[in-house]
Amino acid sequence: MKALISVFNKDKVVEFAKALNELGVEIIATEGTARPILKSGIPVTKVSTFTGVQELLGGKIKTLHPRIHAGIATAEIGIVAVNLIPMDLATKNALNGMDIGGVAMLRSGIKNFENVAVIVNPARYDEIIKELEKGELSHDTKLRLAREASGYILDYETKIGEILKGVE
Repeated sequence: MKALISVFNKDKVVEFAKALNELGVEIIATEGTARPILKSGIPVTKVSTFTGVQELLGGKIKTLHPRIHAGIATAEIGIVAVNLIPMDLATKNALNGMDIGGVAMLRSGIKNFENVAVIVNPARYDEIIKELEKGELSHDTKLRLAREASGYILDYETKIGEILKGVE
């Protein structure tokens, strides 16, 4: 199994990656997420290596690639751990920081929730690892995670709507 990790909030990400690695899960990560994991000596395949395409526009485009979404659709990537770049409502050009690839990966994972665990909250890492240590994640766990991810995206989209209301 592979886990794709692309997180803005890096709380517990190294510990999570270490535990996944110890369970035999191959880790794929975006550049910014891969750095602290690699620094800890945990093997990581960078997204650019997995897709064969370097990050574009200074890292703004990295996961919008058919290899990523095919991997999630086929459950080759069985864990999608993503949390998004926060929207800063006070910034004049707030939409410039909007996360697109992360949302797309979450939606792909939600669509295939029966086969893919979608994790948006670092507080879930420990319980996910404990369940994986006993075997595989249950249907109920994956459904609960998909529901949480769906609500997370809804909150994100609501913030985008708020920003657009202020645009003239």
